[in-house]
Amino acid sequence: MHPKVKICGMTSAETIQTAIKHKVDYLGFVFYPKSPRNLSPKQATILIKDIPNHISKVAVIVDETDQFINYIQKDFDYFQLHGNEDAKRIREIKQKYNKKIIKAIKVIDEQSAKAFKQFEDEVDMFLFDSPAMEKTAKFDWQILNKLKITKPYLVAGSININNVDEILKYNPYGIDISAGLESSIGIKSSKKIIEFLDKVKS
Repeated sequence: MHPKVKICGMTSAETIQTAIKHKVDYLGFVFYPKSPRNLSPKQATILIKDIPNHISKVAVIVDETDQFINYIQKDFDYFQLHGNEDAKRIREIKQKYNKKIIKAIKVIDEQSAKAFKQFEDEVDMFLFDSPAMEKTAKFDWQILNKLKITKPYLVAGSININNVDEILKYNPYGIDISAGLESSIGIKSSKKIIEFLDKVKS
């Protein structure tokens, strides 16, 4: 079984089509003003319109209000929660919008990784990431082997074509890549997308 691949921080129609052609599983769209990959809801709606149904569309949000979630929810299959959302808030979002939830867990060490346990009943998937959201840093992937994770999970944090074999040794459900496929900050490279997906999916 090939791992699932989520490419996050999509900002152009061209790279979206390239990713689709080369068998991406999830496409992530960032709604976080501090991010160089931030989109307005209007930009996202335009980008999303040509994505086929078998590819999951993920909205990446950070401690967002219901008002904002309401505004974007029709376009997405998943909400990826990257802030300080607690189990109660996650339950609330899931019930209110009937969407699948990915909860990001910021991993510094084994202890911090164990934070996932408090959300296990509420989420559909986890994302284990380095704490530096969007900055280049990776955590010790061996930590994941020590956790008894009952839900599917993606691994992120400075993954690129040169180190992806290392993470695949741990058999994650999937990998989440963003900056590792960029030609400059916030700009994805079609060439890098093709090389990466062809390597992981072949």
